[in-house]
Amino acid sequence: MKKPSVFILSGPGGAGKSTLLAKLFEDEQIKESCMKAVTVTTRPIRLTEKEGVDYFFITKEEFVYLKKKKFFLENEKVSDNYYGTPKLFYTLAKKRKKPLVLCIDVKGGMYLKKNLKTGKIITIFVKAPTQQELSRRMKKRAESKETMKKRIALAKEEMQFQKKYDFVINNKNIGKAVKETKEIILAHH
Repeated sequence: MKKPSVFILSGPGGAGKSTLLAKLFEDEQIKESCMKAVTVTTRPIRLTEKEGVDYFFITKEEFVYLKKKKFFLENEKVSDNYYGTPKLFYTLAKKRKKPLVLCIDVKGGMYLKKNLKTGKIITIFVKAPTQQELSRRMKKRAESKETMKKRIALAKEEMQFQKKYDFVINNKNIGKAVKETKEIILAHH
C-alpha cells in the first residue's frame, strides 16, 4: 500500500497555525482530497476550542501512558505541556489514499521530516508578519505573564527553524495564507 504524502504546518505559538488549518479545511477541495490530524495535548482547553476538533485534551498521566504504548506518530513537550499526533490518522490517510495534514510544533516537524519514511513530506513554516504582531496575538490568549514570557522566548527559538522548512507562509492576511497553503498542497499532492 502506498504511503500518504504528509504536509506539516509548524511555527511559533501565535503565528496562526490552528486558524490557518481550520480555514484550510473549510475549503471543499481540501476537505475532499486531504485528511486532517487532530493533536492530543495536556494543556488546558481555551474558550474558543472544541474537544476532538481542535485538540483531544487529556491528563499528563494519560499522555505518558499512551506514549509508553507507542500511540503517537510524534510527540513533544512544549512549555510544560505534552503534544502528540496519534498514529491512527496516518493509518487512515494511508487506507483512504489521501494526504495527511498535520499542525505540529517545529521539533515534531523536524522529527517527522527525518524519521517518517514516506513517499513525500512537505514542511510549511507559518509565521506572523512581525515579532510585535506575534506578541500581540499571544497576549490575546489571556495566559499568565509567566506563561506568556516563556512562550515569547520559545517563539524566538522556534523562528530559527524556518530555514529548515520547504515553504514559509507569512500569515499577515489569513485569506492569502490559506490560498498559498492550498496551492502548495495541491501542487505537491
